[in-house]
Amino acid sequence: MTMTDRARESLSEAEIEQLAARLAANTAPGALCLEAVDGLFCALIASPSLVTPHDYLPVILGGTLGESGLLGDLAAVQAMMGLLMRYWNAIAGDFEHETVHLPYIEEPGADGISGRTWARGYLRGTRLAPQGWDRIFQDDAEGLLLSIPIVAGEVDPSWPKEPPTPEKSDEFLRNMFAGAARAYRYFKQDRLDYAQAAGAARAAPEHHPYERAGPKVGRNDPCPCGSGKKYKRCCGAMGPRDGTVH
Repeated sequence: MTMTDRARESLSEAEIEQLAARLAANTAPGALCLEAVDGLFCALIASPSLVTPHDYLPVILGGTLGESGLLGDLAAVQAMMGLLMRYWNAIAGDFEHETVHLPYIEEPGADGISGRTWARGYLRGTRLAPQGWDRIFQDDAEGLLLSIPIVAGEVDPSWPKEPPTPEKSDEFLRNMFAGAARAYRYFKQDRLDYAQAAGAARAAPEHHPYERAGPKVGRNDPCPCGSGKKYKRCCGAMGPRDGTVH
């Protein structure tokens, strides 16, 4: 992607707020806000295997489009989908070019914890394509990623025992975002292998079982060629399985 392409994919502040407002207008239970979508996308883009919009859009919308509160305005839905696609591409471009992705974080945060909604969105993304994530979470060299389940409240639901200071909150946010960027690089070869395997599967010729064009002809039945002779005295007299004709 060229710098011009990346600039085109990046959203302006006004467009980001527009996307946040459109997502917030969804009244379906479980629908995600933009902060959660940001975390979800960061995980899916880094994932070692592909997750399609067919799989992740119901997570964002809290169900099907019909179950959301958005169906009454199709133009607004189309605009939101376009912004979501560009938001995805902008994150992917930041990860691929190792530039800083600054996630969308709302304050004061769920339960008063800055970044908790983002962290929970990220973990939902890891569960949509779970293969490989255990490996990185258990890798001692990738300890920064563990800050995500900690902030999400999945390591210790009672964490933190007391409200974190602004400095401590900033430290956890930096660790989470750095861990997410490292996860993208960590799974790079996995994504390449997955893409090559998927491409090979699409390129493989399809093998269809042989189907007889018509009913089986007995040796003493009239030959289907119309000669009036029995099949064994006509076309059936052709040489057996070596392909020769007698």
